[in-house]
Amino acid sequence: MGETGVSSKLFKRVKPKELIYVMRDGFANFKRDISQMRGTNVWTFIMYGLLFDIANNLWRPFSIKFLERLGGTELELSLLSALPGLVGAIVLLPGAILFRRFTDRKRATAAFILISRAMLLGIAFVPMLPPAIRPMLFVVLVAIMNCPDALSQNSLQSFLGTVFNGSLRGQAIALRTKFGQALIPVVTISTGLAITFIPNTNEQRMILYQIFFVAAFLFGVIEVIIFNRLQVPQALPQQEIPKIKTDIAAIKTICKDKKFMAFLIPAITFAFTWQAGWPLANIYHVRVINATELWLAIFALISGLTAFFSGTFWQKLLRKRGNNAVFVVAAALLAGNMFMFPLVPNVFVMSFVSIFTGFSAVGINTALLNGALESTPDENRLMYLAFYNTTMNISLFIAPLFAWAILARVGISYALFISGFMRVGGTIYIWLSHKYRKK
Repeated sequence: MGETGVSSKLFKRVKPKELIYVMRDGFANFKRDISQMRGTNVWTFIMYGLLFDIANNLWRPFSIKFLERLGGTELELSLLSALPGLVGAIVLLPGAILFRRFTDRKRATAAFILISRAMLLGIAFVPMLPPAIRPMLFVVLVAIMNCPDALSQNSLQSFLGTVFNGSLRGQAIALRTKFGQALIPVVTISTGLAITFIPNTNEQRMILYQIFFVAAFLFGVIEVIIFNRLQVPQALPQQEIPKIKTDIAAIKTICKDKKFMAFLIPAITFAFTWQAGWPLANIYHVRVINATELWLAIFALISGLTAFFSGTFWQKLLRKRGNNAVFVVAAALLAGNMFMFPLVPNVFVMSFVSIFTGFSAVGINTALLNGALESTPDENRLMYLAFYNTTMNISLFIAPLFAWAILARVGISYALFISGFMRVGGTIYIWLSHKYRKK
């Protein structure tokens, strides 16, 4: 009743003619911002991000359905979320140590991006193999692909701290996210429509999946070309780069950094509860409400559009209240999502729930990335981010298996409710930890 009253007042205040003027001015400002950004690092970063989104969203949103069509069990559906985390946890810290020894980190990052995209060609051959080995082989290949992917993304996060200063960095991340959220639904819905309506048989559908894996690889090649155009400032003189002499000393210094650990511990606590819900949501989609590729694309479309339009809200909240406020609000919304899922009877209702999913996902991703960059010093940032991403990947490995164990005992509905209560606890911990730090 209260929300309806507020909405009606807003509509009374805004006349249709005024709304047209507002939209026209907004579009004019958008065009002006685009013309000013061209040729800059921000523009290159946005273009790289769009190609990254295309390469990933040609197949990732449908990977759970692809695995089910290959004959995957609930354990394999859970392992699809868990094993990439195990691989990331194993390789990130050694990879960061390796990256510290590269004289040209940008070239090394580009090489790992290309290796990651090249593995999509191997995945494209999975449907041609014996049926008994297809599901687990697909899970293993996706997990192995996370090795070069995690290393390249960790290095890229370090670049963001050097290529962009504090204020410009936030703007670049926000714009990259905003444009990406506008493009992702277009890619996803187009792919979902193609997989749903073009094939007449399951064999033809598998061939179309293979085509999309190859297309994702080709877009990945272009992604690497654009990434190489990113202008990285000249490195500091050799004697000024790291004050930490050994890798072990670097890790000890990270563990003693109170500012970094004050962000990491609440972040990893909530991340565990967030990641535990991923396989449960996937299983609910494909096993309970029987979502097809088209409906998965529709969920992504609604979620993406919501994320695109909610970007301004999160930017304003970030500027006015700080990163912790974004973290708490987004975490609370994500906790509410888990309580809604068991009440969803079909795909039509789930499409409305996707509105909340998209809105909260942008907030939590912004809070995690911006918070990690805020809490890491300029020197030795690569090792800090590797440590942060390693802990995140350890959580990513354990959380889905923990969720699967709960699922096996109590069923999907109760498992979703338990996941929701876990997220509530994680949200409260974020809020209390921030209050304690302020005192």
